[in-house]
Amino acid sequence: MEVIREPAVAGKFYPENPIELENMTLKFLKNANVEGENPPKAVIAPHAGYIYSGQIATYSFKTLESFAFCSI
Repeated sequence: MEVIREPAVAGKFYPENPIELENMTLKFLKNANVEGENPPKAVIAPHAGYIYSGQIATYSFKTLESFAFCSI
């Protein structure tokens, strides 16, 4: 029997509604404009809930996109 844990903080640190959550993350990606030719030596991404640090975390990972083998 598979046990699925319900989200503990849905609606507090990120939207509970899946469509709102998707729209929020798509907005973060759209707003994360990154320019530069040199890859970062390190990325320190905050983790304090999407409503607090989601845009900064997205920007942090977006800087890696052009230097990685995958896309965000």
